Amino acid sequence: MNIKSFILCVFEGEVREPLYFNGLKQCFFDEQSIVYCCFGNNIYELHSKMLEDEDLDIFEIIKDNNTVDSNKDLFEKFSRDDFNQIFLFFDFEFHDDKFSSEDLTKMVETFNEETEFGKLFVSYPMVEAIRDVPCHNSFIEHKIKTEQSKGKVYKNLSTQGMTDYLDPRKIGKERWTDLVRLNVEKGNFIQDGTRNNFENPEQSDVLDCQLKLVEGSNEVYVLSAFPLFVYHQKGSQFNFAKQ
Repeated sequence: MNIKSFILCVFEGEVREPLYFNGLKQCFFDEQSIVYCCFGNNIYELHSKMLEDEDLDIFEIIKDNNTVDSNKDLFEKFSRDDFNQIFLFFDFEFHDDKFSSEDLTKMVETFNEETEFGKLFVSYPMVEAIRDVPCHNSFIEHKIKTEQSKGKVYKNLSTQGMTDYLDPRKIGKERWTDLVRLNVEKGNFIQDGTRNNFENPEQSDVLDCQLKLVEGSNEVYVLSAFPLFVYHQKGSQFNFAKQ
C-alpha cells in the first residue's frame, strides 16, 4: 500500500451517509482511492473528544473511541499515514442538547484543510438536506424554521419535495450533477446573496451566515454537504457558469 495515497471520509451516521456517499463515489471517484468510517455520534460529541487529544488526530480519536462495528475492518487495514486527505461530514444539529455556535465555529475553523487536520463539511440542518429539494428553481431560497429542523420532523419534511433524490440507489451522474450545481450556487447565495456564482463556498462564511439567520429569524437555509465536497474535489469537471 502506498504511503498517504488514500482519502478518508468521516461520517456522523452509519446508515444514510454511506448510502448517498457510495452513489457519488461511483459517479465521481476511483473506488480504490477513497474510504470512509463513521463516528457514530454528532459533532458536539466529537468536539468534546477533540479537546482530549492535543494532536487533533481524527483518525486516532475515532479509532480509540470506536463504537461502530463496520469501522473495525478499516482500522485493521489502514493507519493514519495511509491518508493524505481527510474530510468530515456532520450535521448542524441545532436542536441537540449540546448545540453550541462557539464549538461549531471552532470545529469549522480548526478543520479547514484536508491535508492537515482535515476539512469539515456541514449539512444544514442535517444529512437529509440532500433530498430536500422542493424544485430546482426554488431551492436557492429554500429555508425552514428552526422548529422544523428537529430530527423526526425534518426527516419527514425532507421527503415532501421532488422524488428524484429520495432513493440514493437511483441517483445517477446527471442527478448528482444537478445536486452539485444547486448546492454550490446556494452556498454562494447564502454567503453574499449572489446568484449564478459557482465559486467554492467557504464553510466558515456559510456557517456565520446561517448562525445570523438562526439568531435573527429562527430560520436556516437547507444546504447539503456531499455536493459541496464533490465540487471541492472535482470542480474542474463542471461548467456551471457557462450554462
